Amino acid sequence: MSTVNLLEVDDPTGMIQQLYDFLGDIDHSINEEIDFDADYDNIAICGMGGSAIGGSILSDAGFQISDIPIEVIEFPELPKWVGKRTLTIISSYSGNTHETLMMYDQALERDCQMVVLTSGGKIREKAVRDGIMIVPLKGGIQPRSAIGAMVGAMANLVETTGGPKFRTEIKKVLPNLYKLRDRLVIGDSKNVAVKAAKRISGKVPVIYASPMLIGSAYRWKTQINENSKMMAFSGTIPESNHNDIMWWTEGSRRDSFQIVLFQEDESSKLMKKLLTVTASTLRDKGMKPLVLRIRGRTAIERSLRAIMIGDFVSIYLAYYGGVDPAQVNTITSLKSRFQTLLGYMDKRKQKKARRKDEEGTEDEAP
Repeated sequence: MSTVNLLEVDDPTGMIQQLYDFLGDIDHSINEEIDFDADYDNIAICGMGGSAIGGSILSDAGFQISDIPIEVIEFPELPKWVGKRTLTIISSYSGNTHETLMMYDQALERDCQMVVLTSGGKIREKAVRDGIMIVPLKGGIQPRSAIGAMVGAMANLVETTGGPKFRTEIKKVLPNLYKLRDRLVIGDSKNVAVKAAKRISGKVPVIYASPMLIGSAYRWKTQINENSKMMAFSGTIPESNHNDIMWWTEGSRRDSFQIVLFQEDESSKLMKKLLTVTASTLRDKGMKPLVLRIRGRTAIERSLRAIMIGDFVSIYLAYYGGVDPAQVNTITSLKSRFQTLLGYMDKRKQKKARRKDEEGTEDEAP
């Protein structure tokens, strides 16, 4: 394989440049001034797809350091515990994601402590109308490429309001992450993303990680789905040792899949032993897991490193496969159909409400 510099590759849709700007977007957003006072017991980060993954990264990073529960909500109905004592971050890059708009309305009704992260759209209009604070995001990019701005803004907001010091931790590790990025764009035989892409090419990757890197493993899955146009799955260790392991060791057609295991430099002794036993068991049964070393002293550094490697893996897979990483026509079509369905459901709801009002008026008449 000849060496390729991704920054010199024809990039008509700008996807490569958008992924390259990941760290610059973080750097910018963590240094923005956020003036928001809050006093809360828990944090709910509400969003879908690429707009939610930033919340997953913070949730994972808070596993060992946060006294405050941080949960990502990816469903149009909020759980009962979300209320007045909840810092509710409404994250929608486009501002038009219908599930997120529904969560916004519920959070407003419950008088949550709300902040909106968006580049515009209907959700910005709602927030302006309702007097809800808006953290603006730069426009003109794919929602999944806005992860840098999302992570930085969320980390900034959480630390500003007295939560875990995610912003401080990110600032410490940015210099090392910039060095990693400059290595990842050079597609030679020493590039970890190139090595991983070559192992994965032509197979279905299944990415496993510890509870501290669940979001990063899921990001690998979604980026390979969207950028590489390939099927991919993700899971966690040790949970997958209680179910998936049976197929990996006893099932058929296993050669069609490629296992990827994240090995964290600074994970606990227990986690390291679990990973070692898992890899050994798979090898004993004839499987060849790809074990990727994820460096970093803190969980958030390891999360960001894993994301960067995975993003470039997806781009190399797309490049070698000759596909356009930016094209997501099916997703656009599905969103349009869902919008039509929600519009129909809303009209039925309004019709029922009007009928009920009319019936109530008749009952009260003399």
